[in-house]
Amino acid sequence: MKKIISFIIMLVIIFCCTISVFAQDEYSFDLQYTGNIIKNIEKEAVVLLTGVNGTLHTNVQIKVDVKGPATPKLIATDTTGVEHDIAQLGSWGPQGGFAVQGDFVNKTPIKATFVEEGSYTITLSLIDLANNNSVITSKTINLEVYEDAVLENNIVENNTIEELPKTGTSMWEYVMYIGVLVITLWAVGMYLNKRKVF
Repeated sequence: MKKIISFIIMLVIIFCCTISVFAQDEYSFDLQYTGNIIKNIEKEAVVLLTGVNGTLHTNVQIKVDVKGPATPKLIATDTTGVEHDIAQLGSWGPQGGFAVQGDFVNKTPIKATFVEEGSYTITLSLIDLANNNSVITSKTINLEVYEDAVLENNIVENNTIEELPKTGTSMWEYVMYIGVLVITLWAVGMYLNKRKVF
């Protein structure tokens, strides 16, 4: 009887681990643009917020932190047609936040103008306003801004992404699935083997 109870407990633990892997909460950012960024020339880009099996967060905002030689203009337009400089504001989204959940891709077009050449980092963070502004996910993007278009012709194509890659199961999740399967098969084999002895 103890062996059967131990076996059932082991199966419950394995099942719970499997459910937690499948229910993984995943949000991510990306930035899409083409070509190189030239000083004082407006560059069109798209900020993507992607959810894959994301749990519900009812009040989130996007925090925008820019570091570099100067503060650029990053102009985004809200649903009412009003433009906002999100680099100056330091955030994007309604004051009370917005809700995210499940599978989605949210695209926000921006117009970026950098007034100084050099290296910049833009950190995008999804923060939960209802949970003391805790960070749900964050991504830092490195950008190089060039003096003029003559330099652009001498530079190898930058490594920006034209299309967002399909987000799927990660290598870690595959390892977890295989591990759960191996442990389950081993436990079943041990249980059946013990029953034959009696």
